[in-house]
Formats: sequence, C-alpha cells, structure tokens
Amino acid sequence: MKSHIAEYVSPGHPDRLADAIVESIVDLAVGRDAKALVGVECAVHTDHVFIDGRIAARRGKCAVTNEEIEEIARKVYREAGYGGIWIHAPEKLKIIQNVCLEPLSDDERAIRSLSDDQNVVTGYACNHPETDYLPPAHFIANYIGRKVDAWRRTVSDKFGPDFKVMVDIDTAVAGRPPYHDIGRAGTPCPPHYKWNRLTLSIQHREGVFAAEQHELVLPVVSGALAELEARGLAGISNLPLENFILNGMGDFIVGGPEGDNGLSGKKLAVDFYGPEIPIGGGAICGKDPHKVDVAGAFRARELARRLLKERGGSAVTVRLGWTPSDAAPAFREAESVDSLGLTHPIPASALPPEDWFSIDSIVSDLHLTSLARRERVLEGYFLDSGAFERE
Repeated sequence: MKSHIAEYVSPGHPDRLADAIVESIVDLAVGRDAKALVGVECAVHTDHVFIDGRIAARRGKCAVTNEEIEEIARKVYREAGYGGIWIHAPEKLKIIQNVCLEPLSDDERAIRSLSDDQNVVTGYACNHPETDYLPPAHFIANYIGRKVDAWRRTVSDKFGPDFKVMVDIDTAVAGRPPYHDIGRAGTPCPPHYKWNRLTLSIQHREGVFAAEQHELVLPVVSGALAELEARGLAGISNLPLENFILNGMGDFIVGGPEGDNGLSGKKLAVDFYGPEIPIGGGAICGKDPHKVDVAGAFRARELARRLLKERGGSAVTVRLGWTPSDAAPAFREAESVDSLGLTHPIPASALPPEDWFSIDSIVSDLHLTSLARRERVLEGYFLDSGAFERE
C-alpha cells in the first residue's frame, strides 16, 4: 500500500479570496487588451483588502480603473458567500490599492513575446483517465470540496464560506503496492483505494453543534464518494466513520479573513498537482498569460498528457526552463515512469520543435487570453473542462 495526501481550499478561504481577486483583475485587463502586462498581488485581513502591482495596457477604454478593481474585490467576497451573518460584508470592505495603472509603451508591447523573467515550470500527467490524468488524491480532494461548496450554498444559514478538505488514502493494485501499475495488455490496472483519513474543517454558525454538523455533512460527503466510485475509483466510497474527521479542533465559528489572513499565490501545491509532484517555479495567480509562469505551466501540462498518450507508461513529467529574453524555453526535459515505477528520460527528438514552445504559440494555441482564469483557479487550473461533471 502507498499513502497519498492532497487538499482542497474553498472559495471563501482567505487565500482563495485573494487568488480570485487577482485572477479577476487579469481576466478584465487581458480581455480588453490581449497583450496587457499584468502583475498584481492581493492580501486580505479582517475587513481590509490590499491590492498592489502593475497593469499596463492600451490607453482609453482598455485601461483598468481603480473603481473597477474595487468592485472586483467586493464581487469576489459576495460570490464566495460573505455578507449577512458571515463577515465581512462586501459593501463595508476597506480596499487599499497601490496599483500602477499606465499605458503599455510600444517598445514594451513589442517584447511581450519574450520572457521578462526566469522560471522553471513542471507539467504532469498520470495514467488515470478516471481522475482526468491528475494524481488521484488531488482529484478526489477537489471533487469532494466542490461538492461540499455547492451544497454549503444551500444551507448558508448554518455553514460559512470558509472550509478545507484533506484526503489521505492508500492505494494498491491486485495486492501490489504501486498505484500506477500496468496490466499485462498494457492497460492501467484500476487501483483499489483505502481510507486513512478524510478531514473536513468547515465554518459554521454558533449553535450548530457537532451532532447536527455530522447529520448534515455526512450525506453530502457520502454522495460525493459514491459518485467517485461510479467513475471507477474502486473502494473510495468505503469511508469508515472513525476515519472521517469533521472540525477536529471543535467549533469553527470565526472564519474567513476574520480568522486568518490571506495572500494570493500561496496555494501552489493545490493549484498544481498536489504535494507529491514537484511544481517548479512561481505562482500562476495574478499574472498575464504572456508570463512564462502561466504560459509555460499550461504548455507543460499539455505536453505531459500528449507524451503519456503517445508513449504509454504510468506517468509523464515535463520540465521547461526560461531565462530572461527567451522566446522559447532553453531547457526542455521530459521523463516517463513505467509499470514497475522506473523512470526513463524521453529523448529530445520525441519532443515538439522549438517554435511549438514559443510564448506567442502557447498563448494562441491554448487561447490563454480568454481562459476565464478566475473560474479556473477555483475549479482547478489543470482539470479539463467537463471532467468534473462526468459521473
């Protein structure tokens, strides 16, 4: 047996509020000017929202205004579920901005196809179509978390916007330990899942005690696990009650930015592939798609899936590295893992040509200027559209 651990963080968590704010700003700026330069950060604490950075775009209607940034912050809080009994009310937020809003010069626009920084990005895909080729624990945590979030909105008089899920599972294949094992015909052997622990910490109204919490939450979790079992995750619906930890520290009444501060770009492992996969360089949040932190991460994931399909095996990892002024990554490397868990380098001749890796090609091919990043950060950057809905 091998243990796998991953987390999901709700839209109402302080870090996710900050992430959604900066990604909404990117969506607005890039939607108006595809080559807009955006690098913004956000911090939240109690009733304060701090936003800083730079946005450079065309003059006139394409420029993002301070008023629009302020409205974005209030809208993110509102849509996450704050207001009413869940503080802080969006209309009462104190929003402090130090964002450089300026035109993007012709000279700077002309070099948007070149990397303005250095970075290493990682792409990953494993031979688990039932989890959209993502690490199973990572997918399971995301699936449960999104189901809980949808349900919580129907009982918002009892449960608040801030919660986290942690999945801890063991996997085995026909008595053999590697969950990535491959059958005799070269097809994946479906792993069998066994729970070590499922942890859910969810904000609740005062007076909603542990017995009522379990009575309301457990059917939601059980339903999500039954759906996952139906997708092909054998054994995942068999969650012993003693292995389900709900609000293990007791009452969770004070949540959101009142209970903890938040900062954009902190949930790197959740945004990428979970804690088992090295993630390389910087955060995706708050950066326009021409930045290699963003373009490179999406291209690397695409290539990992492509190589997995072409070459088989249990998993593929891709690493791309840019230095300042590169149009394409100077460092391109991929490796596969076979049915025995052994790692094999993929020859450079099996990788696409250099121009396939250019920033302009990536942005164009993957339609990154119309990606709706605010939605993706809350759903999972590398979860394919529709994968969550397949049951």
